[in-house]
Amino acid sequence: MRFVWQYFPVFLIWLIGLSMLNTSLHSVVPPLEQSAWLAIFPLVTSLVLLGFAQERQQGGFRVRGYLLWAAVMSVSYIIPFLHGTSLPIGVETHRHIYEASAVIEFLVLVLHGRTWLKRWDWAWVFGVTLVFGMILENGGIAMGFFREDGYLLYVSGLMAPVATMLGWTSVLYCCFFAVERVLPEMSPLLEGLVCAGIGLTMDLPFEPVATRLSWWVWNDALTVSVWGVPVINFVAWFWALFPYAGCYYGVRRWTGMGEGKRIALFSVLVPMILVVELAGVQVSLVALGDRGALEVLQSFFSLPVGS
Repeated sequence: MRFVWQYFPVFLIWLIGLSMLNTSLHSVVPPLEQSAWLAIFPLVTSLVLLGFAQERQQGGFRVRGYLLWAAVMSVSYIIPFLHGTSLPIGVETHRHIYEASAVIEFLVLVLHGRTWLKRWDWAWVFGVTLVFGMILENGGIAMGFFREDGYLLYVSGLMAPVATMLGWTSVLYCCFFAVERVLPEMSPLLEGLVCAGIGLTMDLPFEPVATRLSWWVWNDALTVSVWGVPVINFVAWFWALFPYAGCYYGVRRWTGMGEGKRIALFSVLVPMILVVELAGVQVSLVALGDRGALEVLQSFFSLPVGS
């Protein structure tokens, strides 16, 4: 259990995938059989990170120990396919369960942060990154891509519920932990790509369930979709995580100034990061031919729609 807690984010990635797999097959009517297989992504991610975590903790890779963990984690993903038990839950109840689990998950990660975060790390992860997540989630609603109604906890003046705003910090916490405490040292650019990859693997099995259960409701204009989810969701996730995490580590690894000044510098850079992310999203949508998403952007920013 000590190993599990020490590397809790690795097991959380595994647990999120398993939870979405069970929900897809046994709590949604009709079952989301065509997208249930997406749970393979967080499973593979957690197994890869597990190998690095074991090697780091034990000073070398232990095949027998790893195979035991890998077998238990993998078999748990097979079990949902072996039974037909259906436990359908109402949409509103599902939403409140998600809301509670998101808040609890965040609080557990705050507690886990005590095992490895240093003084200034708290400001980076639960300060700047938390505010960044709030901007992202409320920005998506303000631009008209989706809405998030029916939750219990909101912050006055903000459109997004507390649960979804905290979710960005929880995802990035897992990414940061993987980069800093599990994986070998990399360049800031590669660290940004790794964070984006890990975040997307966590989101892939999550979005079809969230969309079906109306945890967020997409704009009807978003007709280009995959697995029942507008493509812009995955495009936006990549562009939200990659530039942010790459710049995050670029500034953090810069030794030319003190930690407090680096936080101040990064905070000033956040608006520019958001501009880069928006540009990346727009270019990607043009390449994909997603006119509906481009029209939503145009209606908010008065940007030209790609031909």
